[in-house]
Amino acid sequence: MQGKWGKAASVLMAGVVAASLTACGKEEKPASSPNASPSPSSEPSESAAPKTVSLDWLTYQYGPVDNDAPIKKFVEDKFNVKLNIWYMDVTQREQLLGTKLASGEIPDFMTVYSGADLQKFYTQGVTVGYTEEELNQYMPNYKKLVDSYDPKIWDYVKYDGKYIGIPSINSDGVYSLATAWRQDWLEKVGITEVPETLEEYKEALVKFRNDDPDGNNKKDTYGMSNSGMTNVYGAYGVYPEFWTIRDGQIVWSGILPETKKALETLREWKQEDLISPEWVIGENTGGYWAISHDFVNGKIGVSSHGSYYHWSPADPETNFLGGDNTKMLAEVTKGEGKIAYGKPPVGPDGKFGNITPGLVGGTYMAFGKDAADDETRHRIMQIWDTVYGDFDTFVKVKYGDKGVHHDNGPDGHTIVMKEGFKTNEEMAKIGAHITFSPFAQPEFSKKLQDPKRVGANDKYFKFEGAGYENAVKSPLPSDSKYSKNLIKLQQDTFTAIINGEKPLEEFDKFVEEWKSSGGDQLTKEANEWYQSLK
Repeated sequence: MQGKWGKAASVLMAGVVAASLTACGKEEKPASSPNASPSPSSEPSESAAPKTVSLDWLTYQYGPVDNDAPIKKFVEDKFNVKLNIWYMDVTQREQLLGTKLASGEIPDFMTVYSGADLQKFYTQGVTVGYTEEELNQYMPNYKKLVDSYDPKIWDYVKYDGKYIGIPSINSDGVYSLATAWRQDWLEKVGITEVPETLEEYKEALVKFRNDDPDGNNKKDTYGMSNSGMTNVYGAYGVYPEFWTIRDGQIVWSGILPETKKALETLREWKQEDLISPEWVIGENTGGYWAISHDFVNGKIGVSSHGSYYHWSPADPETNFLGGDNTKMLAEVTKGEGKIAYGKPPVGPDGKFGNITPGLVGGTYMAFGKDAADDETRHRIMQIWDTVYGDFDTFVKVKYGDKGVHHDNGPDGHTIVMKEGFKTNEEMAKIGAHITFSPFAQPEFSKKLQDPKRVGANDKYFKFEGAGYENAVKSPLPSDSKYSKNLIKLQQDTFTAIINGEKPLEEFDKFVEEWKSSGGDQLTKEANEWYQSLK
């Protein structure tokens, strides 16, 4: 049931943090010929010719960055820095980062994957904050960008009067998760219209299980796996791992009566063998996280796995092969597999939807404790502000050099990577992709999109009133104390109910245990936060 929007768990144990705080800071080596070129709007105030600053840099990476990577060298020369870019296998990031921190190694700049971790890192001294004055002086372009979407986003990274991280903008937050059907399966079992209601949704799942949609004369296909469950919850008006607003109060969706109704439906569908037996494991069997291997390999017939753009339709006119799942389905089925796009199914009370993340991004950047040094922190801010304030710099660090690493696509807008730089791993080697631009820059992205594709996204993935967004945008004081155990309690209980290992009535016991095990305290804090915004 865990969505893409919170991809990493908490990574610090108390002992690890205590050990990390004993680490020594790095030395900064003077440059023989300083040549920094920060953003014109954020010139350094320390000196006219600033010294070289050594930076340990950690973002989400698909592979290691070469020591002589051209984009790494570009950033080093432009901003007079010496970069040590950390690489951590994303499947082991929690353990690897914990080991680093335990040995006293803390990056100067790092991606943080939840608001709770952001607050915890700061309160435990692993990271440092910055002031309003610094924001205005050293990151004016990024501040202007965020403000153009919602100035309140800055409030969500504020703690004790300081900003403790750099927020991200999720311009894709207006789009729901895809509801992607195997169109060839629908046609094979005699369904001519894409299902629109929960009843029609179930009817298709029954036929996918029983009517041999892949034509191999074996009963080896299922209706859906875990991602389809978000649509079932949405048909009852909830997403169970989000806070929501009811009657002017913040409440946890997982304890609402509507969630119990959704569980009852899912339990029935599981008993009827419509849901993959491996649904708890999920649809992805390794590699790139957003691929639904169950869908592309013909095990299930409907999926909402990954983000909407992982299901973008192909466009032969511009040689666009489609999103990752679209491309892989075509490869696996040799073009025989087709996708039909539908809305999340409408439930008995007219409700529908799945996750719509909203404009507030779920990831943050934070300054490690060694960045308490003004020159280190300000240099990082200048890099960030230039990348997100200057289009040419953004394209350079994202895609490399035109004619060498990429060219424009036939539409004249999109960028097509050249051979040798197409995969995520190949792009990481040269320092491209998300090494220096881990967040979206919506205004620049618009310039790099085929307008027709934007129209397709609106058509297939944007539905008025369809999304469920987390109402709480900031970590709560007691998150680190209670949230992890409460989520585990909920997931274990819901799994047991759906699989028939516990009766539906177990939900009522769960609600009481959730409240008494910290849920009431979190609810109190959530409403205090909500009132503070008014």
